Amino acid sequence: MPVEPAAPFTAPASTVWQDQAKHCPICSAELADSEVGGRARRRCARCAFVLYSNPACAAAGVVLNERGEVLLVRRAIEPFRGFWALPAGYQEIDEEPAATVVREVLEEAGVHIEVHGLLDLLFVCDDPRKPANVAVFLCRSLGGEPRPGEEESEAAWFPLDRLPAEIGFDNYPRILGRLRESAGYPESPWSRLRRLLDRAQRREAP
Repeated sequence: MPVEPAAPFTAPASTVWQDQAKHCPICSAELADSEVGGRARRRCARCAFVLYSNPACAAAGVVLNERGEVLLVRRAIEPFRGFWALPAGYQEIDEEPAATVVREVLEEAGVHIEVHGLLDLLFVCDDPRKPANVAVFLCRSLGGEPRPGEEESEAAWFPLDRLPAEIGFDNYPRILGRLRESAGYPESPWSRLRRLLDRAQRREAP
């Protein structure tokens, strides 16, 4: 039975904190809107510091076990409280993206994983907290029984053909639904490039 995309979380319109800042973090002078790089940004009139508004960096894990089931967590906080989602979270300042997903899966679901590679890089612009670039990694379970973390109410394995109905964050149409289709994810650019390099080397071989 097809899984319907989740209804979006409804929250008051919000902006990132940089758009509301009033004083320069360098010299404490007032910030004012000014055109920088073709768009309005908050800039200091005294020291010319520009307060840029940039997306956050996050990582999500598509974790599969030996039965081909995918690991999901049920969220206990907004946004999408009560909905199932892939384990995911924001990257720390000193973390590699792959290390972020290892940490987040363990924190949110209690499962140790091995990262097999980058599956996708998604720009999520409609998260009510802040926009983010989300690195989606394909991972393999190394062990541990699923258990929910502090911000989750459940953690469980699901066959790809029997996913729960309520899935948040566009995880189904942008990730999980594609995994269920044979042509859901294209061949990696590196695989295509490797074939081109191999053919070139064979032509040059004596």
